[in-house]
Amino acid sequence: MNFQLDTMSYKSHFRNIAASYKIIFTFLLVAITYISHVPVQLFVFVGVVVFLLCFAKIPILFLCRWLVVPSLFLLISMPALVIGVSQMSATDNDVLFPIITMKHWQFYISKTGLQFAYSIICRAISVFICVFALFITTPFNEILQALHKIGVPQVLLDVLVSMYRFIFIFFQYVAELNLVVASRLGNLTWKRKLHSVGLVVVQLFFKTFEKYKRMTFVVESRGFTDRFFYPEQREKKVPWTFVCSCICVITLLIGLEWWWRNS
Repeated sequence: MNFQLDTMSYKSHFRNIAASYKIIFTFLLVAITYISHVPVQLFVFVGVVVFLLCFAKIPILFLCRWLVVPSLFLLISMPALVIGVSQMSATDNDVLFPIITMKHWQFYISKTGLQFAYSIICRAISVFICVFALFITTPFNEILQALHKIGVPQVLLDVLVSMYRFIFIFFQYVAELNLVVASRLGNLTWKRKLHSVGLVVVQLFFKTFEKYKRMTFVVESRGFTDRFFYPEQREKKVPWTFVCSCICVITLLIGLEWWWRNS
């Protein structure tokens, strides 16, 4: 998926807009989304999805595949927020329905836990879609160059480069190992699938870290001096329509949040 993400960012209709302006707009959008209420977060999510599908021309299946990734991590963490345990007399008002009762203690689905989990899901998905929109419309090297010009510390930029490369290596080996398992009929039954998943996970991390270690040796052998250098990019003009649209969107979101807080 990373290769498709990189390809789409280079072919994006919005690539001609200066990356620094898109980064600033994304930062403001993420900040407003993070501190706002759930209805505003859902409004941002729907608006960005419509923008990606209708204006950026992103395939809906590709977008859904990328939304699945954070959704899985969110679902895995939900039981710790939703399930509560306490004495029966102290949880009458918070119990949605009990799961297990043992003497004076019970495991239950918490009302406040569900509300808290719902707010976390809305905030996380909305913030993710804003950052994803930046990466799908701007090549990664232009983002790094813009961050370097803005004044982001060098160590953070080096960490971003290393993480981005690591993710590329990881997904490359996922595709290769999945092809190997499918070619050897490792997905015929559920028993074989579970066995194949176990083998793939072990091999995946071994091969990923081995490849990453080799890349580190190659970089050091070519005179790496503890920092990456970013070539100067051609200056791009900023259309006034983009600036006006960003101002209108930010103003609208602030107005919606203000109206929701006072209603």
